[in-house]
Amino acid sequence: MFGGYGQHLAKGLGSWEDAMMLDVLIQTFNEELNLPHALASVSGWVGRVFVVDSGSTDRTLEIARQSGATVVEHPWEGYARQKNWALDHLPFESPWVLILDADEAVTPDLRREIERVCALPADQVPESGFYINRYLLFLGKRIRHCGYFPSWNLRLFKRGRARYEDRPVHEHMIVDGPVGFLRQLLEHNDRRGLEHYIAKHNRYSTLEAETLFFTQELRGPNLIRPDAFGTSVERKRFFRTHIYPRLPAKWMGRFMWMYFLKLGFLDGMTGLRFCLFISSHELFTGLKLYELKQRAKETQQADVERLMTSDHQLIEPPATTATSAGDNGQSVPRPSTPPAAKPAAPAVPSAPARYQSSPWSTMEKIRRVLWMIVRATLFRRSFHNWYGWRRWLLRRFGAQIGAGVRIRPSASIEIPWNLYVGDHAIIGDHAIIYSLGRITIGRHCVISQYAHLCAGTHDYTRRSFPLLRPPIVLEEDVWIAADAFVGPGVTIGARSLLGARSSAFGNLPADIIAVGTPARPIKPRKLEGSPDEVPGV
Repeated sequence: MFGGYGQHLAKGLGSWEDAMMLDVLIQTFNEELNLPHALASVSGWVGRVFVVDSGSTDRTLEIARQSGATVVEHPWEGYARQKNWALDHLPFESPWVLILDADEAVTPDLRREIERVCALPADQVPESGFYINRYLLFLGKRIRHCGYFPSWNLRLFKRGRARYEDRPVHEHMIVDGPVGFLRQLLEHNDRRGLEHYIAKHNRYSTLEAETLFFTQELRGPNLIRPDAFGTSVERKRFFRTHIYPRLPAKWMGRFMWMYFLKLGFLDGMTGLRFCLFISSHELFTGLKLYELKQRAKETQQADVERLMTSDHQLIEPPATTATSAGDNGQSVPRPSTPPAAKPAAPAVPSAPARYQSSPWSTMEKIRRVLWMIVRATLFRRSFHNWYGWRRWLLRRFGAQIGAGVRIRPSASIEIPWNLYVGDHAIIGDHAIIYSLGRITIGRHCVISQYAHLCAGTHDYTRRSFPLLRPPIVLEEDVWIAADAFVGPGVTIGARSLLGARSSAFGNLPADIIAVGTPARPIKPRKLEGSPDEVPGV
């Protein structure tokens, strides 16, 4: 039934009772040509094999069931969310989990290496997960260069110790614990042909363009952060997020990088064809990103034109259904106002509506770019106790920093020349000092880890969404506890304490302890000791 793989599958994957150290997860959709090879490569030496299918219409489910795999049908949620759902809900029993794509196969050498890892008690293996190197077959020939080999993917991990970051495309695994690298190879060979491969890359380019347009600043605990000086994955994410969208002729640059810098020419004509194919993916992504920007601009212009009046005459709301910009930049229906219940006409604008110009001068933009570079390198990469060095850097960029101030290297300070910090104040790890407006931190203040001082907001009553920069003032001896938030325009009185994970959206008086969201005083705060006593934290 499955050609040369029939004998392997005939042995059945149901004999998993004899090999309980490793379970396998395979995600499928119309994979009848690829799935037999993936199943055969794990037949007879793993525990349970779970095939999670999202609506296949070919023989995928039949092949999976006949092999002895456990088939689970689940509606498609996206590449990362589909796998995370499986990791969260399927009854994995073995201490190790291996994730395979349906068009991949474990080579015999890789099988032996995985068996050696899984043969040890899981608690005796220091690594929580392992990266596996994968080679690609394109038009029947192996790609050995082009930037596609080596290709490391984290696929083997201890159960419950890894999951995918929540991204629409190009997702990576986040592992709880150290990771290692296996030497042997995984084979990637999609037997469905170029037509399917092209359709797949068309779909990927759409997702990538939408990710770049809508979520260019993705942040969160379940996402790999962009970092120009981090791991290889973090460096790649930094490039894709902060540099790639601004590059001209991305498809040409991708071809030059793959074919010349990554030695794609050594793969002969197959390498040339492959580099051209992948560079077309970049061309599609760039064109779709441009289209999204154009749609957004057209929608915004239409909104501006609706606000403009002619000869100071009012514009009545239209009686037919209007449209407004949806989350994806396209127009979506908006209910019209019933004729019998028309609202009062809007006020006439005193001048034609215009796009909001940048609040930053050219020199400020240059200084911000320079500070971003310094912050990511000389500031963030300095040793934790080099407080004097970081004070010196901030002063070079116009910050007013008092004596004995201690600022941790992971603290994020947006615009130094809008910052005043009094003597012996402390700014902890990962604190965010978002100083779009003036932020004053009094002497002996303590800003704990992950606290956020936000001196910037927008006028939500205007379509141009202009930037507002109300100042924040913390008087002396104020303590902003861990993960607390201080909003724009807030003043916190001397010696007061804002509790952990609390939020201050209005002024707080002196000498109190406030908690909650919004923060409310719960009791007075009394400080002991000399006013000149240096904090010891």
